[in-house]
Amino acid sequence: MYKKIVIILLLSGLVSTQQPSFVIPEARQQIEHIFSEPEIIGIIYAVMLGVIVTILSFALCIGQLTKKSSLPVPSSPPEDADSEVL
Repeated sequence: MYKKIVIILLLSGLVSTQQPSFVIPEARQQIEHIFSEPEIIGIIYAVMLGVIVTILSFALCIGQLTKKSSLPVPSSPPEDADSEVL
C-alpha cells in the first residue's frame, strides 16, 4: 500500500528526489565586547550562583515555614481525677 502512495507522490511532483542546494552564508562579523573572556565567564558564574542561592533560600524558608513545631506540652493531671487511677 505504501509503495503505491510513494509512486503516486513521485509522479505528481510533490516529492522531489533532487538534492537540495545549500546556500553558504557569508561569515558574520564578531561584535567587539567591552569585557574580556575571563570577565564574561565570571559574570556568568556569578549569575548562576545568584540563581542557585535564591532557589535554595526559598526552599529553606518554605521548609522552615511548613515544619511542624514540636513544643513540649506540659502534662498535668486533671484536678478532679483520682490519684489512685493515675
